[in-house]
Amino acid sequence: MKPELSILVRLQGIDLEIRKLKAEKERLPERYDALSETIEQKEAEIEELKDKLADLRTRKTEVEDELELELERLKKSQQKLSAVKTGREFQALSKEIEEIKKANKAREDEILQLEEDIDTLKKEVESRKKEIEGYEKEAAAEKKHINAKEKEYDKKIASLTKERDEVAKEVKPDLLARYNFLADKRGGVVIAAVDQGVCSACNMNIPPQMFNELLREERILFCPSCQRIIYALKTKI
Repeated sequence: MKPELSILVRLQGIDLEIRKLKAEKERLPERYDALSETIEQKEAEIEELKDKLADLRTRKTEVEDELELELERLKKSQQKLSAVKTGREFQALSKEIEEIKKANKAREDEILQLEEDIDTLKKEVESRKKEIEGYEKEAAAEKKHINAKEKEYDKKIASLTKERDEVAKEVKPDLLARYNFLADKRGGVVIAAVDQGVCSACNMNIPPQMFNELLREERILFCPSCQRIIYALKTKI
């Protein structure tokens, strides 16, 4: 194998490892981001519960005010009852009193139900708050883990980058520029084996004349389809 090709193979191996490490580093915040999103969701749920709680408390106040007024009305009606002079007036006032009592009973029942609902919502809010506290602890621990791992990745990447720079010096500038261009366009995979006349990267046939030249290993050749640097599979890398 041509020495330059061996160097490029080594360079590609370093570049692929750097890409892999960078991709892993970029994925580090995924769990933290998911936890942050969950916290935001729980906080939004709490705000919704608080809005419902405020509505229930407002309604409870309204019903309590109505009940207070109607109790006063009932008291006055009961006082009038002893002063009526005719049976018809007595029946009419008695019916009114019963209707007031019935309506007040419904109000009292509603107040009790509202109190129960308010208590349930208050407990639900506290439950959500405790959940958030748990998620926040997880997020803080995850953030600490991310910071530590990022330092590890940065150290490895820096070491590999230094090694890459040294290896790159051994490649001719024009060939290195071509390599770098292809690395950007082809996801870091620049060098491909040719097996039985077929490029392993793009699965396209190599012209027979080019394949014969490839076997002679006289110069660096490029796949006419994907433009990658190619070598014959029989060659051990």
